[in-house]
Parts: sequence; structure tokens; C-alpha cells
Amino acid sequence: MKHLLHRIARNLRGRSSISSMGDRNLRRRAAKARFTTLVVALVSFAACAGCFGAASLHGTWEGAIAFGFPFAIQTDSDTYSKLKLIYTTSDWMFDSLTSFGLSGLLSQQFDASGSLGLLAFNSQLLFSPLLGSAPGLISLGNSTSLDEHRYDLGTPYFVDWVSVTSITMDPLGAEWSIGTSLDGVTWDWVSGNVLPAQFSVGAVVRYISIVRDTGHIHASAVQVSVSAQSWITNVRLVSGGFTFYGTSTLATGTSGFSLGIIGSYGDNLPMTAKVSFISPQPTCSLCFDRFEGTFGFSLGCLDLVTATLKMRNPQTTSQSAFEEVSLSATGLDLGLPGITFDAELVFELAEKTLDLTAVLNLGTDACLTLYANLCSDTASGCDITGLSLYGIRVSCAWDGVSFESLSYLDDRHYVKDTYWERFTVKSVGDTCCGGLFEFSVSAYFEKTSLSLFDLAETEASLSFGVTDALTVRLKAVMSSQAGPKELVLGWLLSW
Repeated sequence: MKHLLHRIARNLRGRSSISSMGDRNLRRRAAKARFTTLVVALVSFAACAGCFGAASLHGTWEGAIAFGFPFAIQTDSDTYSKLKLIYTTSDWMFDSLTSFGLSGLLSQQFDASGSLGLLAFNSQLLFSPLLGSAPGLISLGNSTSLDEHRYDLGTPYFVDWVSVTSITMDPLGAEWSIGTSLDGVTWDWVSGNVLPAQFSVGAVVRYISIVRDTGHIHASAVQVSVSAQSWITNVRLVSGGFTFYGTSTLATGTSGFSLGIIGSYGDNLPMTAKVSFISPQPTCSLCFDRFEGTFGFSLGCLDLVTATLKMRNPQTTSQSAFEEVSLSATGLDLGLPGITFDAELVFELAEKTLDLTAVLNLGTDACLTLYANLCSDTASGCDITGLSLYGIRVSCAWDGVSFESLSYLDDRHYVKDTYWERFTVKSVGDTCCGGLFEFSVSAYFEKTSLSLFDLAETEASLSFGVTDALTVRLKAVMSSQAGPKELVLGWLLSW
């Protein structure tokens, strides 16, 4: 199967020797060959899907052209074109997503999902032609003092493993953990506090995040191994309130499979478990990778206590296979107005820790929101020593026009880059032709700015629905000191 993946990827990528030659005709023929291969693949895809009977074909074409100043077209992340074709039948859905950038064909993805009896299937083929036939390494770093260092790979990749090569925290010995995400919203735990071991991921992700568990992160660096081709297949069975699933992965870097269960029992008490295996490894053809299981139960006056067990291949971490077992409870009300506590008891191989965190519940207001933390002295137990107000948000809306002001008062939170404050005015409505209209202007402020009122950047964006199927987008960014910074022209066509 790996040979088949290599062969398809070579057809999508073209000959690597051509890309290094200066002959424009050869490059033009290579581009034409890649385009022809893509068209044939899409036509074959649609023809095969037609064998399933009555069906429908729809899709979207989304793109953008970004210009920087001095005048130049921006990178793959800013200038792109994505064509998505979706073919649906009564029980199955097939789709193809083709992504282009300035570098050429960034990725080609094929998906199929459906059901056979009680079993639900989902399968995904992903090709990243620019990587070639071997796994590639991406190195990223961040030197801004934050609670979280989030790294964007620019486009989704199949990630074989991730390694934190260096990290500096305050205080010394503070704890951290790693997570991965495809959309930046839903995150999967990887591991933490081991340096500089390689932790397997085995999934298609775009974002890598290092989150501080205690203290603050001053600087960090990561190295990410990504595969050029991957094939992921998931099978699920739902029975008795539980979902049983199995996932197999075949990639040019690291392959493997996992088995898991997720659901709830009794009075909505959660229970999950997942065990993963990877191959090939230097010491075995199929190795245990990691296990994580959670089990919820009630204890006395506590409605929910969650027990979690984490294990990891000791050859990966250079430690014991046992990583930790923990007991946690959240939202404990001890009778203090507006204050609850989160408790976590963690057993590791060489130590046991008890963390009791005070949580301030200020409530929500439609107009004013305050962001604050309780200050505590952990050296003498859990003494609440003060209140730290670090953010203020003010918002209001009338007749389709809204205003929002967001200000962070410390050096740990930012609205964007190193900007501590943002003012935004937005207007939303309907166009004359059935589409939607949205216009917004945001002003960003930075403490080191030399302009009036510390204004650092102004961003204006417009989204105009020409019809219900075509939306045109425009974004302009202006630096208060350097002048024009970015201009983006975009579109979204659906049918």
C-alpha cells in the first residue's frame, strides 16, 4: 500500500528534477501534467460515486490573493485556492478537497463516509506533494512570554511526531503539556514535561500548542515531523450508549492503529479509553504507543470525580511506561460567594501532588465583562492573597451595528500579536441580491508604539454577498508607522 501511495504522490507532484531546472517549457509541461492528473482523478472520483445510484453533486470554490507592501504577493497561507467537490448518495458521501498556493499544489484530500448496517465508516487519503516522498521536518519557535505558545503549520499535515526541543519557564521547573488540533478549537492531549523526547501524534493537524500547567512560558521551540502521504480509516459501532471505534493509519512516516470507547453510564457519568500502537520502530514491528482512560464516579457529596490513567511507551519517553493517574473534581462550592475550587490529586512514578485552584466566577453581562484571577500563595497551602484584574471587555449593539472594546492589562494576554487593546465596530445586514453584508473596522494598540494614543494597526474587512452563491471579500491592514501592510482579495463560490 505504501508503494501505491508513493506512486500516486509522484503523479501529483511531477518529477522533482524538473523543479530544479531552469527551462520554462519543461516547467510548463510539468504543471500541465499535474493539472491533467488532478482532473482525471476528480472525473474518476465522480464516475465511481455515480455507481451508487441517485445522488447529488455540489461544492465550493474558495480563494484569496494577498498582497504585502512593498508590493508583493504573500505566502501560501495568505494566497490560496481551495476547490471542494461533494458527491452524496442515500447512505454515503464522497468529497475531494484540492488546495493550491504560491508553491503549487499544496494538498489533495479524498474522503468517504457512510454506513454498512450497524457500522459507520470514514476514510481519508491525504497527499502533500511539496514534501516529496519522505517525511519532512518543520521547526518553529516563539520568544514571547505567554500562558500558551501556539504554532500554526500553515496548512493541515499528517503529523508523525512532535518534539519540544527547548522551553524556558518561570518559575524554574514549572509544568507544561502539549496538544494538537486541526481547527484550533478541539484539542487532543499528546504529553508534557519531557524534554526533548519525540511524542507520536498520528493524525492530521494544523496547530501545535504548548500550554503552561503552572507558571508562565517565556520561550519555546518545537520540531514537527510531517508525512507526504497518509491514509486514515475509522470504523465506529454505537451500542448501549457507548461508541466503540477503531482507527488505522498508513503513512510514509509512522503507521499504526488504535482502539477506543467513549460514552456515559449511570447518572451521565463519563467513561472513555483509547489505546494506540505504532510501527515501524527500531526495536519492534508493532509497538505500544500510549493509553489514556477516564472513569467518572460520584463520591459522597461530590456529584462527579474523574479518574484518569495515562501511559506511554517507555522507549519514547525514556521513562517508565506509567505516566500518571489522577483524581479531579471541578466547581467545588465551599460557601465563599463567587468563588469555587478545582482540585486535582496526581500520582506520578516518583511523586504525588495535590493542586487546589481557586476560581473566580464573576458571571456574564451583556455589556461589561471583567477578566480576573485570584492570587494565591501555594507555598503555604492555598492562601488567597489578592485579586488580579487583567482584562476588560465592553460591548453593545443596536440596529445591526455593534461595538466592542477589549483591553488586557497584564503582559500575559494579547488580543493579537503583541497588541494589548482592540476597538472594533461591525455592521451586518442583507444585500439587495439575496446575500449577506458584513463590514468591520478594528484598531489595535501597542505599548511600544510611537503614534498617537499608542495606535499600532488598523484593519478593515468587507464581506459582500453578490448572490446567495457568491461572496466577495476584501481586507486591508494599515500600520500606523509603516503605512500599508496587507491587502487581501477573496471569494467564496458555492453550488
